[in-house]
Amino acid sequence: MQQDVDTMKLNPRDQQIFSAVMNMYCNGEGLPVPSTKIAKLKGMAVCSATVRNAMARLEKVGLLYSPHTSAGRVPTNEGFDYWFDEFFVLGDIANYWQPQQSQLVELAHGLSQKYQVCCCVGLPQASSQQVFRVEVLDFDSTDWLILLIDRAGQSHNICIDKPHDSSDSVRYQFATWLNTVFSQQTLMEGLYRMQAMANTAPRNCHDSLNQWTRHLSQKLGSDNSIVVGENYLYKQIDCEQSLNIGVSFLNYVEDKLAFKNGLSVLNSEKLPFTECNELIVISVPYFQNQEYQSRFCIICPKSAQIEEIIQEFKLIEASNS
Repeated sequence: MQQDVDTMKLNPRDQQIFSAVMNMYCNGEGLPVPSTKIAKLKGMAVCSATVRNAMARLEKVGLLYSPHTSAGRVPTNEGFDYWFDEFFVLGDIANYWQPQQSQLVELAHGLSQKYQVCCCVGLPQASSQQVFRVEVLDFDSTDWLILLIDRAGQSHNICIDKPHDSSDSVRYQFATWLNTVFSQQTLMEGLYRMQAMANTAPRNCHDSLNQWTRHLSQKLGSDNSIVVGENYLYKQIDCEQSLNIGVSFLNYVEDKLAFKNGLSVLNSEKLPFTECNELIVISVPYFQNQEYQSRFCIICPKSAQIEEIIQEFKLIEASNS
């Protein structure tokens, strides 16, 4: 059946009816689409019998199926694959996307709330960020707060234990030394320089320097992600297992979509959620300073407003150009 789908050419009427079924099914509700609703669409200009015959042909080649007798049709996995291949030029959408971190977080929250979907976003790799300046603040009775600030004004904030002498003068000396170490360097290079230049650090900080360097290395070298809207999935799908969505999920998607730029879609049979065949993933890689960073993924039911979500990324593409 899959070979038929890959090699077939639908006539224009069947294409139009198939597209109408997809649009009506992927509206956030996911109800079977009856022929009568298709026939009443503006601009369709066909009767219900013609639509039924077309739906029967679409079912025969594996694009649609009927969950119940006279219940209307819903798309199959092959139907979704065909829809994405024939009706969208996915690789050209949001090609070479280079957002700011604040845009990533804002977009994830916005899409999640607007379309009732889950967004999983890999945050930029901290270790590759270039430091513009460093500040050391007196955070509380036991910690200093280090702000590693890039040229855009975004910072990575890390608490470290205060040294035995934590006077303001020592803190200012340590901040001056850190600025010498990290200035115009990536965070990872700055860590190497902290070790190499340890003997030039303020003497009162020597005892704590190894501990701080180790703490910074652990913090900056760890992968990170944000997940928003996960509760929407559990409300909308029939799935007993807990979905492992986070860094490991992003790594899985990266493996599946290696070297694919622009927008891509992973259908249910390609996902790691073995008990949930109702999900689909829309994924876009993003870059900073021409280097790949991570992926922005939307995990949603197949009934979600997929065309509208894709349109959101078309708007991103337009804003980047």
